[in-house]
Amino acid sequence: MLSLKQIDRVAATQHALPIVVLAGFAFRIAAALIVPDQSATLGDAIAYREAGHSLWATGHLGTPFYMPLYPALVAVTGPGWVQLLIDISLSTAMIWLIYELTKQIFGDKRAALMAAAIAAVYPFFIFYSIVGLSETLFMALLVAAYLCWYRNAFISAAVFSVLAILTRPIFDPLAPILVIYFAFVISGLSIGGTAKQLAVYAAVYCVMMIPWWVHNYNVYGNFVRLNLGSGLALFSANNSSNLTGGFDTKLNESLAPFDKISDPIARDKALRDAAFKYMKDDPQRTLVQASKRFIRFWYPWPYADEYGSAKYKVISLFSFVPVLLLALVYVISGGRVQFRRIAPLLLFCAYLTSLHMVFPGSLRYRLPLEPFLVILAAAGIIDLKSRFQAKVAYA
Repeated sequence: MLSLKQIDRVAATQHALPIVVLAGFAFRIAAALIVPDQSATLGDAIAYREAGHSLWATGHLGTPFYMPLYPALVAVTGPGWVQLLIDISLSTAMIWLIYELTKQIFGDKRAALMAAAIAAVYPFFIFYSIVGLSETLFMALLVAAYLCWYRNAFISAAVFSVLAILTRPIFDPLAPILVIYFAFVISGLSIGGTAKQLAVYAAVYCVMMIPWWVHNYNVYGNFVRLNLGSGLALFSANNSSNLTGGFDTKLNESLAPFDKISDPIARDKALRDAAFKYMKDDPQRTLVQASKRFIRFWYPWPYADEYGSAKYKVISLFSFVPVLLLALVYVISGGRVQFRRIAPLLLFCAYLTSLHMVFPGSLRYRLPLEPFLVILAAAGIIDLKSRFQAKVAYA
């Protein structure tokens, strides 16, 4: 086992990080060559391609359920190896971003290199970099936004945040709260300075969202700020036929009464209203379903039958579980000292968990918080190692 001094020497080595990043890239390329195409199992991959084709051919996304950035990327690259290489490159860039973010939070190159090494070989990051879904792009943008916030680069953080929202809308409610926290707590700005940074974020948000708002107005004849997927997602998790807390296997039957609503905006609202009515009328069952979704969200391996074999369970157990446990150990022990600085990571984890106790929960929806778990786990490894070696030295 390496001592802290040996880890220090490795971390200080000029070529350590490039080697880790190149290794991560090699693992992703190898996975792309070995793992069969998952489009038949992960239907969203095909849907993104179709949306991208529609955007390229007609200027309209062709679906009310997605945000435009990843389909636009697919539209530019086309499906196939170019798209795959872009996703792999984004996932590889995230290794470097995780290194920089860890170093920025803790000021510790050892923890930073450890986090990068974990990210380089983390099976879930590798898998999602090769299946044609939006998670990899979203995570890279999310980590980049956090890195800019920690560096007090608020304009750059705003740009990355809005790009993340244009990839997946889940970040939209949390981003302004993070602006306030980073400005007031991390950067130590006054109330006036914090308000200024919030105004800067709002201005960047509006400027960058205008093309999407124009697109939506042209399609729907009305202002749609994000997309029209929240009603369907909320209803799919909160209706009488959903017994698992995950995806409703009888969703098509449950949606039949809404088929007569032709206006997408009215249909989205009707689905949301039906979901809220269901939760209000049966709060006890709603709580039971929320607890089921919490379990699904944090389950150590996938629920899906296609990924339920012993192979996937073993990979999940020996990757996610150690990262989760090490992150928890660090938060409970050493994290108290650094709580003010790691709070933004914990806030995103708590937010995403809470969100998917209301909306459908699954391993895929948990993935965006796992870069932060990796960072906390790396800090936990260094913290535990230093405590252990200190005890040995005094023994």
